[in-house]
Amino acid sequence: MYLSHLTLSEFRNYRQLNFTLGPGLFLFYGENAQGKTNLLEAVSMLSTATSFHAGSDREVVNWDAPDHIARLEATVIRRTDDSHIELVIFDPSPLSPTNMVQTPRMEMPVGTPRKRIKVNDLPRRAIDLIGQMKVVLFAPTDLHLVDGSPDERRRFLDRALCQISPRYCQDILKYRKIVQQRSALLKRIRDVQEDPRLLDFLDDQLLTLATSIIGERYTMIDALTPIADEFQAAISGKREQLQLLYHPSFKVDEAWDVAVAKQQYLAQLHAIRKREIAQGVCLLGPHRDDLEFIVNGVPMLTYGSRGQQRTAALATKLAELAYMRDSTGDEPILLLDDVFSELDHLRREYLLEQVRQQQQVFLTATDLTGFPAEIVSQARLYRVENGRITAR
Repeated sequence: MYLSHLTLSEFRNYRQLNFTLGPGLFLFYGENAQGKTNLLEAVSMLSTATSFHAGSDREVVNWDAPDHIARLEATVIRRTDDSHIELVIFDPSPLSPTNMVQTPRMEMPVGTPRKRIKVNDLPRRAIDLIGQMKVVLFAPTDLHLVDGSPDERRRFLDRALCQISPRYCQDILKYRKIVQQRSALLKRIRDVQEDPRLLDFLDDQLLTLATSIIGERYTMIDALTPIADEFQAAISGKREQLQLLYHPSFKVDEAWDVAVAKQQYLAQLHAIRKREIAQGVCLLGPHRDDLEFIVNGVPMLTYGSRGQQRTAALATKLAELAYMRDSTGDEPILLLDDVFSELDHLRREYLLEQVRQQQQVFLTATDLTGFPAEIVSQARLYRVENGRITAR
């Protein structure tokens, strides 16, 4: 799988971009704030319909876009067929970059979507877009996968699994909606506006979705662990062994059984119902789960050195790439956003060796000085400056 053509219009600082690509390594370099990360963000959005860099979709629309619309298009060459993807993002009330004052809202027909998606010229939902073009993103923030927040680790699992399994993606979206509804109901019960027995209906839906999501995550972690361990051993000179442990927020038997897990989950929900009502939030479920990294029997979050934590993060991201390829038969596009400047010489060399084995890689850097001559000679080099890409 590879991206053969990319077109951007009014996306971030790209006023217009018409870019022909192909298999291989593409190295984009230039000073900061010129558009390197924006380019990878666009590719990622065409894969997942969401931005890894923006708080909301409106942020990606260029300040000066005359119609307040950003357009992204891509042609993807896949193992069995080709796919043309189009994503249009509409910002009806842009902010001024000088005074951050919202301009008057444009008139929009009722029900007009802020984001429109087409796949092969047919209208599609965001959930239908995910998986059309598979990507694995490795950004500086991913180096904090081990020592960062549980949110980041759950996001790592969800981004990978949504591209692999449409069912998982549907389940996680439904689950989040149920959690929002349940939290709102808990608050109304706390304020004596609703009957607590109404929770039973939502709890039944919660059980089914939660256990399905956790089961998929367990399957992924079981598959990732031996792959990540091989990478960890190779990077560390066979001195380190890596284990990934998934921790549900409710107590469950180590031998995962869906029927038993549902019973355990329900019993624990009932046990903390008064506490949930008092706090007005859902306290148990996949939205509270976590992933733990163990190296040579030592928890990395608490006791790992910075080098060990970064090695574990790198090994896990490379394992994600392999797992996605093995699960789908498609070679994901690898996006590396200025991560080489954050790695020491050993880890940089190992990552470069892995990069050379991928079908298509987009790599960004501020300059070319940190790359071996053989990598520079193999890559297609492009300078990025003020939203313009120039071949070197």
